[in-house]
Amino acid sequence: MADLRRAWHIDNLRLAWRRVRSNIDRTYKGYFRELYTAYAIADEALLAHLQNRLSRDVYQASDACKIFFPKPSGILRPYSLLAIEDQIVYQAMANVIAEKLFLHVRHRYNKEVFGHLYAGSTSPWFYRKWSEGYKAFNTGAEDAFKRGYVWTASFDLTAFYDSIDHNVLRRMLEDIGVDRDFGHTLTELLTKWTATSTRIYHNHGIPQGPLSSGLIAETVLKHFDDRRNTRHDVRYFRYVDDIRLFAKKEIHLRHALVVLDRLSKDVGLFPQSGKIYIHEVESIEKELKSISNPMETVLTEPELDQNALRQRIVELTPRDRHYQVENPTRFKYLIAKAAPSARLADRLWRIYERAPHYYPQLAFHLSKFETIPERHAKRLVDEIEAQELYPAIRATFIRASIGHLPESIIKRGKVKFKPLWKPRQNQADLSDALWRWLHHEHHLTEAQTKYGLLYIQPSWLRMSIHFGTPWLDVSAGCREVWLNQSLRSESADVAISAAWLCGLLDVKVRPPIRSINPYAKLVLKEQGLVRRANASICGIQQAIEEMTGKHISVNWKKLFGKKYKGTEAQTTTCKAYFKTSASAWVNSMDVFIDLLLDALYRADTSLGTYQLGNVGSVTESVRLKASYPAVFELLNQVHAKRYESNLSHAQVKKTKKPTKPIKFEWLRTGARLLRRAAQELHSKEF
Repeated sequence: MADLRRAWHIDNLRLAWRRVRSNIDRTYKGYFRELYTAYAIADEALLAHLQNRLSRDVYQASDACKIFFPKPSGILRPYSLLAIEDQIVYQAMANVIAEKLFLHVRHRYNKEVFGHLYAGSTSPWFYRKWSEGYKAFNTGAEDAFKRGYVWTASFDLTAFYDSIDHNVLRRMLEDIGVDRDFGHTLTELLTKWTATSTRIYHNHGIPQGPLSSGLIAETVLKHFDDRRNTRHDVRYFRYVDDIRLFAKKEIHLRHALVVLDRLSKDVGLFPQSGKIYIHEVESIEKELKSISNPMETVLTEPELDQNALRQRIVELTPRDRHYQVENPTRFKYLIAKAAPSARLADRLWRIYERAPHYYPQLAFHLSKFETIPERHAKRLVDEIEAQELYPAIRATFIRASIGHLPESIIKRGKVKFKPLWKPRQNQADLSDALWRWLHHEHHLTEAQTKYGLLYIQPSWLRMSIHFGTPWLDVSAGCREVWLNQSLRSESADVAISAAWLCGLLDVKVRPPIRSINPYAKLVLKEQGLVRRANASICGIQQAIEEMTGKHISVNWKKLFGKKYKGTEAQTTTCKAYFKTSASAWVNSMDVFIDLLLDALYRADTSLGTYQLGNVGSVTESVRLKASYPAVFELLNQVHAKRYESNLSHAQVKKTKKPTKPIKFEWLRTGARLLRRAAQELHSKEF
């Protein structure tokens, strides 16, 4: 438990939050930029609140929002948008792992391992500069070639992030000295964060996108670094999951590849056999794809020569090779520096036709025009309508067109884009892009706006469209009603966003304050919109809601009094067993019922007296049955079921038959009994 305490320490949570904000991945940060600002308003209070829930074990992770990007092969790469607190928690755990892993791998940095290099505990950045690692990777390969290691092969793993087995990950974490409890907590969270919208939960994979995942992946890749040696002289270079081998003889490479193949099978991973290409190096420069080795000469001039830059792009995408990109890394880098040009846009369209995965470069270039040339604008709108296979391409093109279409094409855009507005069916980033475009052109009705802000799913999308709404175009009355409703959202991200907007737009916060999301209260208080922010979360109510699927308001703190803290911990245990073991759930619920009866008899003296630990003494109580029939039924059915559990007794007392594990199907009965008991306590105004 020491590592979990270290992870949940307030100083580590602050460091995690700072590293989340300093993430150099602009793409990922772009999905959360406004939310980070809203959270920062009350970050100290929010982090303290988070730390309190983590230490009480009542923190609940949210499902990730999944979007999918097309890969060069045509298949999809998943991208996970985590709720802001999940990002902080994930990073806090990665901080602890990084410190332990660093002791085992630092001697390999920039010698054999070149990617996701930990920057150290004192750095506000989590990783060292990627460009330095990539340059060292190329330098090492060049040096090996000069020394006669002229045979090479690459070894890539198929869907590496998605395939990491959680049992393997826990084993690797233990190998570097991480507590077992820490490993189980992490993989439970990963199970939540790697599921798709179908909510089919896996026991493998880490989310692609978050800063922390690269470091987590390194704990598994260390297995290859530690055990890849053979009796042959082979140079080994690894940049994330891309392993490059150099040897003086072909047979030596084959031995090394067999070793790596066996190691991948050890940990349940699979090499991409189609990418393993053993060959003799003729030109080391052609082997390496780098933006810095050598540096593009057109970028070394005092002033950037756009004509020379465009000519270099032409050289990298020759017409006689059907505009095939010869060096993707260098091509992307040059396009990012290119000024908007209609002729260059023509070439990018041709590249896109044959290689759709270059859509970000095309979209980015078009967005640089103050007004996109009419023929390109028309083609962009038509491509958005026609592109049905990849929602991410549609979304990126729509975002590129916002505010950049000529007047002659906007009407065409309205006709084409409005039918695409299907938020229940669309990928989240597409719905977000359409929302912003349609609002920019004043082409959504009030009813559609209300639906999007209050009911659309997933939570990330609802949060994002709150920031993408032109609120000054919304009537003051609707602004107040809708934002107050969002303040009461179950999603922390949505509620925090609404709270920030209330302060920005001077929206009055309507009572009752107690119904506002606890996280939103903290932001509202920081802005002076509410005087008090009682933001406590009841772990008992939260656990019962998760087990029963119903929100039932009971003042559990008042009912349990001084024994609330211990009862909350017990209920949290029940919630965990509800997902993993029906037998253990019955036993743990029997303990909860014992605590509930003790509290109930103290609160309602008409029931008589009760001795804690003596549940059987009231299984036939007439007064309990008359006053609390639902609690009485819960008590009797759970207590009777406990006698059938092989975790309690060797044989059933009445039948003398051996006890067995309780079947999961009985949990439906148990959840129904618990729900009725909670509703009964609510009706009694506890």
